[in-house]
Amino acid sequence: MTYVTSGLNITKSLSMATLNWTGTATTNTDMTFTIDDEVPSSFITSLTSSNTEINLPAGHYFVQAYCDYTRSSTSDNNQFFWYIDGTQSGHYGAVDFYNIRSSDVAETEFTLTSSGILTLKITAQNGSAVTLNNSHCLALIWRVTE
Repeated sequence: MTYVTSGLNITKSLSMATLNWTGTATTNTDMTFTIDDEVPSSFITSLTSSNTEINLPAGHYFVQAYCDYTRSSTSDNNQFFWYIDGTQSGHYGAVDFYNIRSSDVAETEFTLTSSGILTLKITAQNGSAVTLNNSHCLALIWRVTE
């Protein structure tokens, strides 16, 4: 998809990728990714470090991670964050971490002037670790380039 911004003669391209993520939901654990789809064409450079690192080219990004889980008690909660080149970024996602009723989405936006590495990590745990329903844990990556 290409679009022209109003009043300016600047052409930008929008790409999107969907990925599934899996892993053991314990503190300081990086999640593992598989790429489902990239449209209109591939832009993820590669998955490395046992598929826990998403290697991205330069561009402006917005990413989200959604979690599906099973737990044995309402006190079993986890929190997860995105990391860009090893630095925590954006808003955390949570498995009922604070209000014990809803699952929050981890999200961040960032610009890479050259390539970078994106990871998703469990950053906090309360009670026992939840079980991730792997086929339903989803990550979305939007990329805008000129």
